[in-house]
Amino acid sequence: MPPDDVADPLVADLLVVDLLGGIGDLVMLLPSLRGLARRHPGAAVRVLTHAPGATLLDPDPDVAEVRAVRKGGERAAVVAELERRPPDLVVSTTRYDGIAEEIERRVPRSVTDLWRRPPPDEPVAHRYHRILAAEGLVRGRYAPPRIHLTAEERSAGRRRLAELVPGSAAPVVLVPDAGMAVKRWPHQDRLVAELTRRAVPVLVLGRDVPPLDLRELAALFAAAGGRGGVVVGADTGPVRVAAAAGARTVGLFGPTVAARYGLDPPSVDLQGLPGCPHRRPTAITEQVCWWDAACPLAADGPACMADLAPDAVLDAVLDALGGPT
Repeated sequence: MPPDDVADPLVADLLVVDLLGGIGDLVMLLPSLRGLARRHPGAAVRVLTHAPGATLLDPDPDVAEVRAVRKGGERAAVVAELERRPPDLVVSTTRYDGIAEEIERRVPRSVTDLWRRPPPDEPVAHRYHRILAAEGLVRGRYAPPRIHLTAEERSAGRRRLAELVPGSAAPVVLVPDAGMAVKRWPHQDRLVAELTRRAVPVLVLGRDVPPLDLRELAALFAAAGGRGGVVVGADTGPVRVAAAAGARTVGLFGPTVAARYGLDPPSVDLQGLPGCPHRRPTAITEQVCWWDAACPLAADGPACMADLAPDAVLDAVLDALGGPT
C-alpha cells in the first residue's frame, strides 16, 4: 500500500456499493466517497446505489458513473456490475443476501464490512471514514457530507425560495414525513403555530412547497440555508440532504440515537426519551417498536418522539435561525 500522499497505481477502477435502501444512508457515506476519490485521483470511481438517492451523485465531480438499482434485485445487480466492468477495488456498506461474499469472491481487493462491532456513540459517517483511513484507502481528515449542486441548480433554488418566501427573511422548512411511523413527531402543528405567531416564515413540505425531485429539494434547502434558515425534521433522508446542501438543521431523534446517527455541527440534534430501555443503538431494526411503531411505553405512538417537547424544539430552532452555515 503506497503512502497516503501517493496515488495507488494498482487502483484504476473503484466501485462503491451502498444498497442499504435509504437516502440518508448514501448521504452518510459521502465523506468516505470524497476521501476515496482523493486517495485515488487517477481512478474512475463508480457508485452502485438505490434510486432516488442515486440522483444526488449525478453531476458529482468525484464520481465517474452512478448506477441506480431497483429494490429487490440488489445481489443480481452487484454481480452484473462486477462482471460488466471488473473493478480493482470495491468498498461496500452492504452485507445482506450474500452481497459481501460475492464481492470478496470476485474482487482481489475489497472492504465489505464498514460496521465491525460499532460502539453506540460513534457517528456512522465518522466510523466509515475512520475504518477506511485505517485501511489506507481514504485521504484527508473527515469533513461533513456535502452535495454538489451546479450553479444553475443553486440559482433555481433561490428563485423558487423567493417565490415561496419573498424578501430576505430566514425561513424554517419543516419536513413532516419521517419515512417511518416510528420516527414521526406528533407536535408539528404546535411548532408551526408558534413560529407563525412570531412572524417566522414557515414552509411545510407537502403543503407549502410543490412536489420537487431530490436535487430540486436540495437546491431549495441550500437557498434556505443561504438566508440563515433552518430545516427541522426527524432522522430521515431529506433532513440529511438539507444538512449536506448547507442548511442548518434541527434533528429530532427518538428510536435512533443522536450520538450515532446525528448530524454534524452546526446542526443541532435533540434526543427524545434518552433513557428508553427498549432502544438498541447498534441494532435499531431489532427494536420492538421499529417496524410498526408499537411502543411498549405508550399506547398512542412512540413515547420517545412525544417526549420531544414543542417548546424545546422551538427554542432550538430560534437559536439556530440566522446563524452561519
